[in-house]
Amino acid sequence: MIKEFPPAIWAVLIAVAAFVFYTGGAIIWPTSTAWLMRGDFSQHFLGWNFFRHTPLLQFPLGANRDYGETLASSIVYTDSTPLFAFVFKPFASLLPEPFQYIGIWLALCVMLQGFFAYKLLSLFSTERLAVLLGTAFFVIAPPLWWRIHIEHEALAAHWLILAALYLYFCDGFRCRRWLMLLGFAALTHAYLLAMVLAVWVADLFQCCLKRQMPWWMALANGLLAAACLAFVMWITGYFMLHDGVGGTAGFGYLRLSLLSLIDPMGWWSTILPGLPRSAGEYEGFGFLGSGMLLLLPVTLLALIAARQRRAALAWRWTTLLPLLLIAAILTMQALSTYIGWGERDLLVYRLPGALQALASVFRVSGRMFWPVFYLIYLALFYACFKLVDRRVLPCLLAGLLAFQLIDGNIAAKNIRAYMQNSGWTSPLQSAFWPQASASYRRIALALPVADPVGYFPIALLASNHRMSINNGYFARLDMQQLVALQRQTVATVFAGAYVPQTLYVFLRDPISDILWQQARSGAGPADFVGEIDGYRVLAPGWRSCDDCKRMNLTPLPLTVKQPAEYALGTVIDFRSGGNAGLYRAGGWAPAETWGSWTDGNVAALWLGVAGPADDRMLDISGQAFLTSLNPQQTIQVSANGQLLGELHYTQDAAQGLRSLRIPAGLLQKSHGRLLILFSVAAPVAPMQVAASKDLRRLGLGTMSMVIH
Repeated sequence: MIKEFPPAIWAVLIAVAAFVFYTGGAIIWPTSTAWLMRGDFSQHFLGWNFFRHTPLLQFPLGANRDYGETLASSIVYTDSTPLFAFVFKPFASLLPEPFQYIGIWLALCVMLQGFFAYKLLSLFSTERLAVLLGTAFFVIAPPLWWRIHIEHEALAAHWLILAALYLYFCDGFRCRRWLMLLGFAALTHAYLLAMVLAVWVADLFQCCLKRQMPWWMALANGLLAAACLAFVMWITGYFMLHDGVGGTAGFGYLRLSLLSLIDPMGWWSTILPGLPRSAGEYEGFGFLGSGMLLLLPVTLLALIAARQRRAALAWRWTTLLPLLLIAAILTMQALSTYIGWGERDLLVYRLPGALQALASVFRVSGRMFWPVFYLIYLALFYACFKLVDRRVLPCLLAGLLAFQLIDGNIAAKNIRAYMQNSGWTSPLQSAFWPQASASYRRIALALPVADPVGYFPIALLASNHRMSINNGYFARLDMQQLVALQRQTVATVFAGAYVPQTLYVFLRDPISDILWQQARSGAGPADFVGEIDGYRVLAPGWRSCDDCKRMNLTPLPLTVKQPAEYALGTVIDFRSGGNAGLYRAGGWAPAETWGSWTDGNVAALWLGVAGPADDRMLDISGQAFLTSLNPQQTIQVSANGQLLGELHYTQDAAQGLRSLRIPAGLLQKSHGRLLILFSVAAPVAPMQVAASKDLRRLGLGTMSMVIH
């Protein structure tokens, strides 16, 4: 039967069986979206839900300006699998609402995993049954299903890695197929593009070593691929982000452990225990599987016993060397500059500045091990194909496959239960929301931040009603634009200059609490200010809208919590035991003996300045977190949204006293109430620059401040 049926189809059917076994299969239904309303899935679905309503003919084609507006503005930075977004967008008007392709994509990824695993293994054996059994191991590879479970569907396209390895081991360099594969990778995820590019470079190197291609032709292929990739990335929207691609915390934390290959993390084996690990090493999960771990000693024993067959294992160094070099580089990137054994760091080192900056772009470094993981799989199966008797091999592989499935069944149960847990109800139940969606064309979250808490229901409302929203959650965002937007939002609230077509929703962080209090006291008589379904809302002009007035919403009492009174000349002490706690309003790390760091993009002070409304000086005694890898830092300081100036620090002048003028008009207009923002466009975590394992994103280290 196997011989009569195309074996590649059998491989795909094995993958389909695995997909149903691990997910239940129902997630493939396009109108089933409740299971996506959580975690990273919600971010990816939102990206598509906004993108489907953008103009078909726009440039770049991947522009997604209604979601986040100036902050990210591309389907790339919501990890929404641009390849499928482009496939379905032309039919958006014909598709039902809601519509999701994430389940379809996951099913396709698993099927292509089976297909390319079979194609790859077939290069090394003609025994179809053995190859199909080997394919099943690739299909149930723990890193693949772990990636699906933690809601990274674009990164579940491990088939791109297998396809790259297949092209590497095929005879000759296949330029057109490589260009197509690189394009698919660019349209899927940047991390997978980097991995496929690594194998592509190895293939070019291999062809040069084997004299199948002169060096000048390899260079020409490289330039052609670079041009094609640049074009694909350009039209997809990669380059819409002008600032913020690098400098994100996580490198050195989200790493691969030296124990990763044998650590089931408590899920993937009932026999092997989970091993100690640092918190971020879940991203470097690379458990081989209990069946594959057993296959390793079996292969070693076969290598010792089958002396006559060892010659069959001979490889040309020109084939192995490029792959080994790439594998070594990827492994070092995955381990990061903090090489860990369990919870301990065995080696900590610092790369040269340019290399450290490049490595930090791919901050979730543990993922970069995946090509090496599949090379280990391939090496084990290759050795088995050559060393184990062909009559014994199918029984051996079938037994080990059954053992791995049984031993890892708890993981399958957990993933299946998670995928089938689709209960979600929007908290936005009031009739206010559909009415507001018809009356306003934009939603502004206050204060916009890099990782807004509670944003999703509001953003989903905007995407369903073709509204734009100024904030969201993105893989990368333009930090300079975020700083400008934060200052603009504060200025709008303090001036009471609300845009008529914008609905304002205030978040639940300390700075937003202050803005909410200010909005309540400064709203106009025609504005509605109140709390609806747990969200704090300011609706400009609501009471002048006839349809809106019929809802008869009751506003909140306009009681405003005043800021702490500040007497001119009083030193605000940021050291532990100091008085800064009276005035700090979010964004500050806990006080230390010397002072306090800003932790994140923005920190604030909230105070009421007593005394005459004259020009005042704000003196800041502080420092910046600087190293040779981040030799300078700039912090913008604003009061009530008005820029007071910038604090510049360099390694030669990393600390000291800085003074900024507070205009008398600002104090007079606000009756002495000041919300002072310290905005850091490029905060740096010490772990990013291998200074320590501190993950706080540091900017300004403040010792004291005084206004006089």
